[in-house]
Amino acid sequence: MTATLASCWACAPWRLEAARSAAAWLDAVGAGPSDVVRADLDGLATRESPRALMDRRLRHTVSLPAPAPETWQQLSAYAESAVRAIRAWARGGARWEAGYSGTSGLVDHLVLALARGNGTVPTWTAHLIDLPTHKPTGARRDAPVVQDALLHTCARLLRGWEVPEPASDQVADWVLALVAGGADRIVVGSPELADALAATPGWAAVRGVRSRVEVWARPPLRDADPGHAGISADGGPAGDDRVPDDRVHITGSVDAARLPVLDPVLRAVTLLERAERDRIRLTLVTDDVAPVATVLRRHGLEDEVAVVGPGTGRRATSPAPGGTAQRLRGLTLVVDAPTPEGLPWSPAPLPDLGDAEARGGEIILLAAQDSPLTRRPVAHHLPAEHVSAARALLSRLAN
Repeated sequence: MTATLASCWACAPWRLEAARSAAAWLDAVGAGPSDVVRADLDGLATRESPRALMDRRLRHTVSLPAPAPETWQQLSAYAESAVRAIRAWARGGARWEAGYSGTSGLVDHLVLALARGNGTVPTWTAHLIDLPTHKPTGARRDAPVVQDALLHTCARLLRGWEVPEPASDQVADWVLALVAGGADRIVVGSPELADALAATPGWAAVRGVRSRVEVWARPPLRDADPGHAGISADGGPAGDDRVPDDRVHITGSVDAARLPVLDPVLRAVTLLERAERDRIRLTLVTDDVAPVATVLRRHGLEDEVAVVGPGTGRRATSPAPGGTAQRLRGLTLVVDAPTPEGLPWSPAPLPDLGDAEARGGEIILLAAQDSPLTRRPVAHHLPAEHVSAARALLSRLAN
């Protein structure tokens, strides 16, 4: 078993897609005892229940303050704390055969670039499931670097790796250059993401970087999973049989970043005839209830759309065979990530879709009209930002 030093801002035990993907990759490569720098996400995310398998391989951990660092000063402070913890583990006798940087933002890759550069780890795998140049909302990361000791260290590492310094002063371009120059293995979530990264300035000038890139998608979750599984017919505990059998139940997972993509569907619900609205039951599963509730109030749907998440008193579960949710007609709504600024569609993988396909049943896929996702064989495609198309589909399902 390979002892691994990992920097994963999102990691077990918190329930986030980035944590799931990191744990799945480490499991796939047979990582052994792992020492992990992570963030304390108790204020931002719920904990897995049952606990993730990743817990079993954690040896040393340090949980640094959240939220995710964005500015150069914030990245510097987080990296300094991470390096301090890693040095303490090393003084205690810890040694690592591999290094790994997780899938959230930029800071994990910066930490592992420093560890790879000073010889703390002999190899480094960088894992990316979205564009580090953009925020989860799709907006560009535009924070500039600062001329300080850390930047001089990064410049020295790039020279040693024979990588030119980025022409821009953007933090994201500098971190991408470090990944392109220093990572021995670069794992990306989709072929489209590999192409998008290859077009960024931080990679275009690095010779041979594409030969170190491999595409890997997180295996689908087929079993019960609180963030993605189907729920009971009325949004309450599974097995509740009080709901009429003629309603159409649509269940989707959504976070704050994807709410703007979902918005046309919510607007479409408000445009349905009263009888049609009564036959549609939309349930949203989320780890962040507050922004979902705010959007529903704005549309006047707080009494018509069920929300499952922390503090709601409802729990998402997989119903037993023959339960109410199985007998009723149910569909899964999969919502794509926001389109990154400057691109026609999101190149990031959509694990929710793979999970839904593995569970079976009809899927409604909400994605940009020109996205490669429109070629996936699902029951219903909905183009993003088209209220009329969403209204037509919901009306057809209701009738």
